[in-house]
Amino acid sequence: MSEPVLEIPFADAFQFDPSPTFAELRENRPVARVRTLAGAEVWLVTRYDDVRMVLADPRFSRAAVVKQGAPRVALAKPMPNSLTTTDPPEHTRLRKLVSSTFAHRRIERTRPWVAELSAKLADDVAAAGDGADLRELVALPLPIQVICQLLGVPYADRAQFREWTELGYSMRMAEKDLVEQAMADLTAYIEELVERKLANSDQPAEDLLDELVRAREEGDRLSQEELISFGVNLLVAGHETSANQISSVVATLLRWPENWARLVADHSLVDSAIEELLRFNRFSEVGQLRVALEDVELHGVQIKAGEGVMAALNSANRDPRQYDDPDELRLDRKDNKHLSFGFGPHFCLGAQLARIELQESLLALLRRFPNLTLTKPAESLPWRQVLVSGLAELPVNLGLPA
Repeated sequence: MSEPVLEIPFADAFQFDPSPTFAELRENRPVARVRTLAGAEVWLVTRYDDVRMVLADPRFSRAAVVKQGAPRVALAKPMPNSLTTTDPPEHTRLRKLVSSTFAHRRIERTRPWVAELSAKLADDVAAAGDGADLRELVALPLPIQVICQLLGVPYADRAQFREWTELGYSMRMAEKDLVEQAMADLTAYIEELVERKLANSDQPAEDLLDELVRAREEGDRLSQEELISFGVNLLVAGHETSANQISSVVATLLRWPENWARLVADHSLVDSAIEELLRFNRFSEVGQLRVALEDVELHGVQIKAGEGVMAALNSANRDPRQYDDPDELRLDRKDNKHLSFGFGPHFCLGAQLARIELQESLLALLRRFPNLTLTKPAESLPWRQVLVSGLAELPVNLGLPA
């Protein structure tokens, strides 16, 4: 008798704790058949070593996910000609064009500015008083301002592209038509921005898109379509993921207040705490999709060429084969090789920038609000049903002297 095909996201998704289905699959069906929101049947791999293999093995392709008839995970169609939808050597060429901008040393130069911005946003929280929504006042504006500065996107347009982004990541079938229109509008917006920069390519470069335009003018094989794809993907990934993680980090710490108190007392734990929270919290209720280029056998399951394979990063991050007591939050966990930023050729380009945003925003809140608490139990906080998991709100009491 064949195993049932599971619907993903699972019925008990979009809450703090991961669905127990992931643990059951890790132990009993490490390669399981699932049906995505878009109606595609794909294989879901849930163990740490298997997820790493799928993410790094060239037999599993990202470029194939944009081909005609390819399986899809969510409502939005993936964009072709981008970092996320190409394989080496094409992916290598594209990544090389922006790798210097995102190099560790260069990104570290943004830390003082991000720290200053985080402190200013903490001032906004203090002004709002008890009941302040940290998602609206810190988690969203911080990464949006950072990515706007980096890409050269007008910050004044943030409300518009934030709406497009949130719709574009929707996991609600009722919003299917809105998703397609939102992504079309966002693409058109970036296309117009790129065209303006192309028209002024004789001016000094002030941001990443300027630099990419100059590279194109100097003869690099970077098409206008590739420029637009870069802009869309970096704008979306550069703020939506970080915003959700900032909220999740604070909420998870406050869910068990002793963890907040421990960090208030010892700021030196912040770096390891962020890595542990990146492991512990979920980035998504699904996983990263690849398409098999040839037949591959895994745990006795025959994955055929052309079939989709979804690598469940968040399940891998809770695999007891890799971590001692994986369901326990340990702020000082050592040797924490989590997969939240991916693995292999598609390892997140902006990982260090995201770390800086998480570290500095948390430090600013710890310093300003040592007695911070949630206004309601963490389990009752609402979650947004989007591709990148995140809270809909994060209301807090500041614990400041009257």
